[in-house]
Amino acid sequence: MASLLGRIPVSCVVAEFVGVFLFQFIGGGADANSISTGLATAAIGNGLAFIVLVYATSGTSGGHLNPAISTAFVVTGRLGRRRYFIYIAAQVLGAIFGALALKLALPPAMDETPFITTGSLTFTHPFQVFFLEFLCTFTLVFSVFATAVDKAGVAKNASPIAIGLAIIVGTFAEGPFTGGSMNPARTLGPAFAFGMFRHVWVYVLATMAGGACAGLLYDKVFLSESQDVGDIFKDG
Repeated sequence: MASLLGRIPVSCVVAEFVGVFLFQFIGGGADANSISTGLATAAIGNGLAFIVLVYATSGTSGGHLNPAISTAFVVTGRLGRRRYFIYIAAQVLGAIFGALALKLALPPAMDETPFITTGSLTFTHPFQVFFLEFLCTFTLVFSVFATAVDKAGVAKNASPIAIGLAIIVGTFAEGPFTGGSMNPARTLGPAFAFGMFRHVWVYVLATMAGGACAGLLYDKVFLSESQDVGDIFKDG
């Protein structure tokens, strides 16, 4: 384990795993309730859960909890490649176990509840799904850089709130059409737990591309070399 992690603290990896595990479990529960209560339950439930969990993990791992965010950090040189791949593995495994835990916690009759990231366009209009997921993930990661990375931003310690709000508005914008992923792990976790992989690749590619493009744009256009851009993990 030590040779695999190198200088990366185990606590960082565990924080990403536990954070995504809880996000998948709580967010999936909100998604389940939204079937009877409406889209607002899923949007607000996922957004608030992410706010809480970013606050809980940011001091340990940086509070990524999303491969799209980690991708934005690695392409802008703020995350070492070893740490990047270990974070991705921890995030995806956390999502898988979170989805399995939710599956066990709910009655068998609810097993077919669409925890999988799907919407009205998923199986008929993959390009539109890609476009919506790309833009909503772009918005999410742009808010991460504007509030958590850019020290000139006004949010400062409130950055998790801004990021959670980006999830809420993104879910309202695209939820009925795509299911509102904005997070490859949140798509892959239920796909493994429920054995449904159709069109998963669209979500993974769109969210990873959206995150990378948002990070690169903010880094190249809005940040100058003289700015303090926050914690940079280059130890792996």
